[in-house]
Amino acid sequence: MNGTDRSRADRTTPPTLSVLLISWNTREQTRRCLESLAETVAADLDYEVVAVDNASRDASADLLAQWPRVRLIRNSRNVGFAAAVNQAYREARGELILLLNSDVAFHPGALSTMVAFLHDRPEVAGVSPLYLNPDGTFQQHYVQQPSFAAALALVTALRRVPGFRHALHTFQMRGEDFSRPRQLASGSCMLLRRCALAPDRIFDERFPVYWNDAILARQLDHAGRELWMIPAAVVTHVRGASCRLLGPAIRFRHLLGSLVGYLRVTQPRHRVTVFRLAVLTDHVVKRICGRHVQLTLTDLRAALRGDVGPLPDGDIRDWLIVFTRTPAAAPAVGTAPLSDTPNRRTLLVDPPAPRPRWRSRIDHVGDTTWRLIPPTPLPFGTRLRTVDTVNRRFAAAAVRRWLDRQAGARLLRLDDESARPVLGHVGEDEVLPATRRTPVRQWAGRD
Repeated sequence: MNGTDRSRADRTTPPTLSVLLISWNTREQTRRCLESLAETVAADLDYEVVAVDNASRDASADLLAQWPRVRLIRNSRNVGFAAAVNQAYREARGELILLLNSDVAFHPGALSTMVAFLHDRPEVAGVSPLYLNPDGTFQQHYVQQPSFAAALALVTALRRVPGFRHALHTFQMRGEDFSRPRQLASGSCMLLRRCALAPDRIFDERFPVYWNDAILARQLDHAGRELWMIPAAVVTHVRGASCRLLGPAIRFRHLLGSLVGYLRVTQPRHRVTVFRLAVLTDHVVKRICGRHVQLTLTDLRAALRGDVGPLPDGDIRDWLIVFTRTPAAAPAVGTAPLSDTPNRRTLLVDPPAPRPRWRSRIDHVGDTTWRLIPPTPLPFGTRLRTVDTVNRRFAAAAVRRWLDRQAGARLLRLDDESARPVLGHVGEDEVLPATRRTPVRQWAGRD
């Protein structure tokens, strides 16, 4: 098979269960996932793991190649989640198919409970567990079919309008009861019967990252097949371990472009046109009001055509963003205090200049270090605190615009305490203090 490498020889007797595991730069999560899988599988359940690695750069494939029961397919490029699942499915031989994200860890007995549920309910096509966040709180992460109003509220400011907000909350199932079994499912961890699936694919590959599980659920529902969740089976889910590496602009283009594709399948043509006009209007209004927008106009128009764009296939290491005290301090910051972060890229951001400067500039100053000289719209920022705050916000906007075109999660480090006005304005995933190496506060990027 071109672009693949199998690490386990085929056996003559098909196993009962085939686990389809997709890997993309989540080595440690994958290790925990496989460890929990081995601990939860009953002794009498014969299973195999068919893993597909989408050209990871963190030695994920090497880990999978050495793991017992794993048959590994190495892709030479990132083909996307849906295509990788279909690759694994075509190699799988089990009667039961487990779709498993690498950021899922089973609690004891979870898998056996799911297998028993399908054994006792022959009319059910698939079953998913109850999800918990890493801190032990409940995580609502199930497939639903969004209404047209919910789709609009998901990606525009219409979410603030009461009717649209209610539709979005209904789609997100806020306040619903998950303490009992019910007809829901999640593609992150879903045990399926092979007989309920097509012979050569599970997911529609036109939806490489998002909405593929919703399309699958819709197809099964139209075929009269049920999907369930059961709270007696419990897993911990990190959620988005791979997707966060895409970067917010790439991630939102995939989300929006695939949502347009989903609406084409589920809604009449005139509603798709209304959706496009609403999203475009939302973008224009935000730009006029000086609000951050996730995509450039060119990328937005492509997404509204259903074009999700390419997946990143290069450097996806995290970005460490450092707002420095003085321009002269940048080389020192880049070489000494940050030399303990070889698995990250560093973006050094100069302080605002004493005089107005309208353009930003990016310099590549080392193998893993870039330096951004931001625009300074107002003078006297070094003397007036309010003016300095405005200039810092402009700097943060310039940083975000540049990083939105790059893959990788964002860690913000404030080497300059006066740079605190930028908090929450560069789309950071974590904030690091100036003198410690551990995160002190979590900030959700406002994509």
